[in-house]
Amino acid sequence: MTAHQFAVATGGDAKWLLNSAALLRRRVSHTLEDARWWGLVRQLTDSLGLPLQRAAAAATIALNLKGQPCKISISPGRSGSASVLIDMVRYQSIFLLNLSRALVQETPRRRGRPSAARDRGAADSAARYGIDLGLVRAALDRTPAERLELLEANAEFVRAMRKGRNAA
Repeated sequence: MTAHQFAVATGGDAKWLLNSAALLRRRVSHTLEDARWWGLVRQLTDSLGLPLQRAAAAATIALNLKGQPCKISISPGRSGSASVLIDMVRYQSIFLLNLSRALVQETPRRRGRPSAARDRGAADSAARYGIDLGLVRAALDRTPAERLELLEANAEFVRAMRKGRNAA
């Protein structure tokens, strides 16, 4: 996964990732698990305004529970009066949507000309377009002499039709 794809998968941008990684003293590895963790951290900081360190700790706890809804206490005091309920099923669906967008829409184009292996020729292009090539293939199966005879017969037919039209 490229850095841009990773940023899209987390729902943020590359600048936020670099700054957050520096503040948390955490290395960003472009893996699926890391993208899921950074995406949840970004969601908690953006949606709830949690400080980065608390959001990182909450994301670690939430992802270790393997998809179950979790209630995480975020207050530093002993009262435990403030807590956050994280709906992990909803977060997973949002993350997978971002990941799909990152991998499908944000995939960099290959540089240079297309390889010759992709160019299958005009006949294959026509067949993919929906043109029936049966008559063309049948004509190519004939010898050049047979093709010339068929051409002469067709030309004679066209001449006869023109004479009939002019006579009427």
